[in-house]
Amino acid sequence: MPGWFPKSGSSPGPPPKSDKQGSPGESTQQFREGLGDHLKARAELLAIETREAGEVLARKGSLALVAATLLFFGYALILVTVVFLLGEWVESLSDQLSGWGWQLTALTIGFLHFLFALALFRKLKQSRELTLFEFTRAELNKDREWLNKSKTSANENENSS
Repeated sequence: MPGWFPKSGSSPGPPPKSDKQGSPGESTQQFREGLGDHLKARAELLAIETREAGEVLARKGSLALVAATLLFFGYALILVTVVFLLGEWVESLSDQLSGWGWQLTALTIGFLHFLFALALFRKLKQSRELTLFEFTRAELNKDREWLNKSKTSANENENSS
């Protein structure tokens, strides 16, 4: 099919046949070029996934920051109101608690918050890992398997000689 793809850079005829294999220098050069291309492709894949992960984390991080700020101020206002109202109620229960209602309420609510925070930290420690760079890790694992297979087949060839 010569001539169908004139810009492909291939020669119209079959490559010339040679009786001897390429010299070790040529093989080394081809290996270096192939390895260089392979490493460039892996680095490019890592750069793409890093960029994507950065964009996702930046988007989620900014939303989380705004949400956390709004949540903090809303929660603080509600908490102050609840402590005040519960303090008034506790003081109305007994004359002995007069003047101590809001302090007891604040201490109780603070202790409950402390227990809830400890439970959340415990759950945070048990959470699963993020799956960042999954494609890069998969490709590196394939490369590792291929290199191990190549090493074992080379060792078998040496042993059989």
